[in-house]
Amino acid sequence: MRTSHITIKRQIADTRNKLTDEQLFASPRFSAYLTDIAEGATKRYKRSSKVMTCWDLSENAGIAVTDNRVIHLNAGNFLTRSFPTRSLRADSLIGLVGHECGHILFSDFTMLELYSQSLRNGRFYPEEPEPAAAALEKNLLEIKDSLKNKEESAIRALSDISHSLVNIMEDIYIESRICDEFAGSFRTGILLNNLRFAEEMNTVLDEINRQNHEVFIIMNLLIQYAKTGDINNLGGYKGPYLNVIYECIPYIDEASYDDDSRIRFDAANKLLLLLWPYMKSFINQIREDIENDTSHAQEALRTQLAKVVPLPNSTGRASKIDNKSSNIKHENTEDDEERERIQKVLDYEKGRMALEKTDTLHEDGDGGTEYENDFSGSGYVSQAEADMHRIMTQLAEDSVYSQYEENLTEELQQEAVKIRYGNAHQGIHVKVNRMSYVSPKYMEAYQQVAPPLLLLSKRLQKQVSQQLKDYKSGGKLDNLPMGKRINIRNAVHKDGRIFYKRNLPNDRADIAVAVLNDESGSMSSFDRITYARAASIILHDFCKSLEIPIAIYGHTEDYEVELYSYAEFESLDNKDPYRLMDMSSRSGNRDGAAIRFVAERLLQRPEAVRLLFIISDGQPAADGYQGTEAEADIRGIKQEYTRKGIRFIAAAIGSDKPNIHRIYGDCFLDITNLEKLPKSLGKLIIQQIRHHIAA
Repeated sequence: MRTSHITIKRQIADTRNKLTDEQLFASPRFSAYLTDIAEGATKRYKRSSKVMTCWDLSENAGIAVTDNRVIHLNAGNFLTRSFPTRSLRADSLIGLVGHECGHILFSDFTMLELYSQSLRNGRFYPEEPEPAAAALEKNLLEIKDSLKNKEESAIRALSDISHSLVNIMEDIYIESRICDEFAGSFRTGILLNNLRFAEEMNTVLDEINRQNHEVFIIMNLLIQYAKTGDINNLGGYKGPYLNVIYECIPYIDEASYDDDSRIRFDAANKLLLLLWPYMKSFINQIREDIENDTSHAQEALRTQLAKVVPLPNSTGRASKIDNKSSNIKHENTEDDEERERIQKVLDYEKGRMALEKTDTLHEDGDGGTEYENDFSGSGYVSQAEADMHRIMTQLAEDSVYSQYEENLTEELQQEAVKIRYGNAHQGIHVKVNRMSYVSPKYMEAYQQVAPPLLLLSKRLQKQVSQQLKDYKSGGKLDNLPMGKRINIRNAVHKDGRIFYKRNLPNDRADIAVAVLNDESGSMSSFDRITYARAASIILHDFCKSLEIPIAIYGHTEDYEVELYSYAEFESLDNKDPYRLMDMSSRSGNRDGAAIRFVAERLLQRPEAVRLLFIISDGQPAADGYQGTEAEADIRGIKQEYTRKGIRFIAAAIGSDKPNIHRIYGDCFLDITNLEKLPKSLGKLIIQQIRHHIAA
């Protein structure tokens, strides 16, 4: 399959430009990218984390949540989608991940669960709140009566509202801590999201006109204050809701920056006293739901409360990190400056001015040009844009190479159909299998087993690379046992190899290699398939490093001949080493048909020396194909393709050597001891090249 790299690059660029937000942000690659960022923060404190993205555009879809280890992020959330450019949307997602990392590092999930469980059981934690006014004493008594009488509607309402109140203060706390500890992309993304939240938030009158439960009107205004340090009152509302807000704010400000989460629980309890009169309609709704087996109250909680990142419900171990206080408040000057820079970007990116009809152009001023050599930029720098371009390129490559591999598989199958397999395989169907998408699990497995095998490959390369180069380009062949020219320096070795000669460049030394692995069930015993896989990894790395074309296949038989294409001559995606990790023992083996297929592939190569390695236990065993007749078929195929220029090398494992020798003759290689493989394989390759040149 001939495809130029220029064509592939053009296809990658075209595909990258067509990627949608969903394809990018909900992709495994972007999840891995966000995981790297999250782990960069959490591993500092020996906490593991992982980011999993999804794409949910439904009306009440969530934003992000964590269970203290895994961060589930909805990349299609309404807040992120509200940004005008893809770069800003990426920054928004990083900010949401930073927010969840703040919970992982700084939220005490165990105490949060203790607080919630205590209220559900009818008592306050850490202690009963002390009313600051007589009116609040009345509210406290009513709440205590409800808890004492186990009024389910009141307990559920108190639990839901208290959880949201703690969330408000916990969000301020963890965001201030994360911005303080990681003043980079996390801080930028968090401030960016909060700024957009400020732009999108309703006015007080808008909240009232939506006819929400009163307590949700107040809660939404408190969320506005928590996110932005202000309340949107452009309509000039003056009334009881603002009064209770002003009473709540001191508790929020005092508790939101304390490292002791119990201070926030105590503040939430006191806020419940202030909000109790406004909770009545919500409690009545819960009571009706209980009586009528409906869920209107839960629907109201989901739809009427402002959409923010929820506080985790899961329990977890409190993080063991230093408890230094955060100095970041709503009035923080650095945050204000950062917000101003981000606001400039948002204002610029919102769009251009609408076209208007004009009649004249006006010029004013003295004109001229001035250069500012000390200009240091606008102040807003986003690493996410460069990272995103890289990820988009990777996704485009995956898509293009996957399509290329699918086309390659189809082409291999077409070639398999054209081959005449002979009478022994008449009516046998041959199927070619090749992975177009290579799962990361194969990459991880390869990285675990490959290092020592690649060292053996390097030894093999060192042994034969110079001789291969000399054969191709000409050079000095030294340490020869006979010849016309003597190298005096070799006399010290006292082995008689004192001669040398110079060769002219020889194009008959070009090599192509194919490897066929037996994947029958019997290969599972004595680690045969493990040795076969290891030898294939060594051969593949050796050939690719020396720019020798190589193809590697596996084969088995179960009603039809199954061929597995692990490495191809025309492969472009550089994932063939990982495909080798799928090699395994399977069912029977109809060797003759598989050998014909690989030999035909090798015959199509233009190289002068074409080596076919066959790794097998030497026992053909398929339905109607076994014993002496099957071995005779294999010997006949070997003789046929040897005449056509294919050089066979049969690899033996341990006790299989007699079987291999009986079928393939003397040209075989023992791969049982991988440490000895580079030396023996190197000699064999050079021997085959010399034999071909001399022929």
